[in-house]
Amino acid sequence: LGPNVTLSNPLDYHTYIWRDEAAMSAAWAAMTEGDVTMTLSLVDYPTTDKSDWSCATNAALSAHESTKARFGVVSTLPELMPEDEAATFMSGGIVPFSGLEDALKAVEAAACISNPHPDPVRLPGDNTATQTVFEAKAKRALADFGLTIPNGTTTSVDSALLDDINALTGPFVIKGLNKSHKSEHNAVALGVTHDQVLATAKRIGKQVLVEEMVTDGIAELLIGVIRDPAHGFVLTLGAGGVLTELMDDNISLLLPVRPTDVIEGLEKLRCYNLLDGYRGQPKVNLAAITDAVLSVQAYVLANADTVGEVEINPLICTAERAVAVDALIRKA
Repeated sequence: LGPNVTLSNPLDYHTYIWRDEAAMSAAWAAMTEGDVTMTLSLVDYPTTDKSDWSCATNAALSAHESTKARFGVVSTLPELMPEDEAATFMSGGIVPFSGLEDALKAVEAAACISNPHPDPVRLPGDNTATQTVFEAKAKRALADFGLTIPNGTTTSVDSALLDDINALTGPFVIKGLNKSHKSEHNAVALGVTHDQVLATAKRIGKQVLVEEMVTDGIAELLIGVIRDPAHGFVLTLGAGGVLTELMDDNISLLLPVRPTDVIEGLEKLRCYNLLDGYRGQPKVNLAAITDAVLSVQAYVLANADTVGEVEINPLICTAERAVAVDALIRKA
């Protein structure tokens, strides 16, 4: 670069060697060394006489030819990258970028290709969901794919009920069957002791779901998947339980997702501080939450022809596990 350039300053590149193609090529080739993934040379070509800019074109081509490194030439505005120069660059293995903003977006996209995301699920037609699978059956179906659900049993409300729950440990949650919004129908009871089970079950219905209550929850989340004709299966992660509508705190991702996608999604939620041990409280088990999401994904992908919607709300998150205490599936 000559005596007028301070070599200790990596940004001190000047045009003292302009028109010296050999020197320009050597300087640009040096910039591709090390762990540089792609080198970009910023050149704005004039709209009329470009003859004095041929040295930049030739230097870029020579630098790429000698190093075989990824090289691009960028114009700050699209109109400052002439078509003939772009064609010359492409024939020599160099990427011409028309406009700095688009160039940066393209480089970011290219970087993603080296760490590809799984292809979104292509939906097989428009299978409208007409059937609702309520909580008890929905949770069992998802448990078959690895989802953690509470220990429990579906039982008739009669004299044998206490025998049916003999293997369970209280306190209990008792719920009516085949209802979407059980709280609105007074069809759910929490913190039921063993002595209260029979009387409480009789108040709720003729058949009930009795489960061990999760008492060490730190946070509640929502996991939802819907079939979207335009985008495939869309996963929603967000604050769950009574906070779902109150906080409106959620993010959406396209299936399939990787474990890293789940963690990055959770970190974007406003309620993430709660998951991460807010004010000295215990942290949730993020790996268990990730496993829950992947279990739901596995069920959806295995039943892609018919699934219209899956919702878990809430997923109770503790320091050790993530337990789906309510679930619903809608399918064709």
